[in-house]
Amino acid sequence: MQSILSLLLLFLANTTTGYLTPDPPGKYNVTLTTGPLIDYARNGRALMLSVFQPSTCASTVPVRYMPKKTAEFQGPFIQAIYNTTLNLTPLFLEAQLPVCSGHSGSCSDDHPILLFSPAYSIPRVYYSVLASAIASNGFIVITIDNPGIADIITYPDGHAVYNNDTEQSLTYIKTQIPIVATDASFVIDQLSNATAMAKLLPHRGPRPFPTDRVAMMGHSLGGVASVIAAGQDSRIRGAINWDATFIQLPPKSGVSQPVLLMSHGMADYSWPEAWPRLKGPKLWVNIANTTHATFTDVPILLQAAGQDLAATADLLGAIAPTEMLRILVAYTTAWMDGVFAGKIGGPLLESHQPSKFPEATIIKTGNF
Repeated sequence: MQSILSLLLLFLANTTTGYLTPDPPGKYNVTLTTGPLIDYARNGRALMLSVFQPSTCASTVPVRYMPKKTAEFQGPFIQAIYNTTLNLTPLFLEAQLPVCSGHSGSCSDDHPILLFSPAYSIPRVYYSVLASAIASNGFIVITIDNPGIADIITYPDGHAVYNNDTEQSLTYIKTQIPIVATDASFVIDQLSNATAMAKLLPHRGPRPFPTDRVAMMGHSLGGVASVIAAGQDSRIRGAINWDATFIQLPPKSGVSQPVLLMSHGMADYSWPEAWPRLKGPKLWVNIANTTHATFTDVPILLQAAGQDLAATADLLGAIAPTEMLRILVAYTTAWMDGVFAGKIGGPLLESHQPSKFPEATIIKTGNF
């Protein structure tokens, strides 16, 4: 509790009129398009997506990091969860993300697609800096808000749907895993639907995406759901689980696709149990000096806003936010490069570069 209070007090005492998150680190700049995909076969279930595409645009412009209504809801929601009167909303209201202007430059469809699924109660926009960084290395990254899972989803017409769950019951959260997996399969279906893609990405025109190079990754609930979804949909070529307990184990028959597990220093009891059920190439990487919340944009936002990170180490970890970003991007892109090449390996994944990221330790490997 003291850590979250310290974070909030510190930010509110030093709020500026706006701050810019880091530029994407890869060889590309990134375009950002947001919009809904509606599943009319499931009572008009409306997913909300952010699509980050690599682009050759020469410069970027700042855009709002989080919709105003979403940012304003975060304060009261966190107040209810942590029983505090303080408000985290300014951190999100003031943030700006650098993206290409008006889809200037070239955006090629010739990039693999990564679906990203967030943690329970956490909107997809909490991962926009990470998604943009991965996209800048040559991936189309699609972050997904699922109704009933994100605490709030704000749609383009301004209306919002809410999941004001302050109890956070693991029993209930487990029931959401198959829903996330079904949503992921629906998104893949729509990627091959020219009409749906023209509505989501008007600048592309009515043409589908190829779906032979799609993988899935996520944090917390989204991480375990990514592995479960891969076991159910063979179009998902690989999966990455960022720091999720396997509250639902993979099927006994196993998951054949490559799976990367990344943990925050806790030897989760469920991972050794899940490990034998991962039948394809598999890797477990632990990152020291981190917490579960380090796998979000929040540490990077605080650093970009000029805050004293030492005050938040208990909550967000002591690792430098830029170093955490580098580690997540490096392992994610190396793993997915191998997934789509059909051969996992290389110096980073085979532990031939231990000095490159001292905080990252390979715990287990298998089948490559």
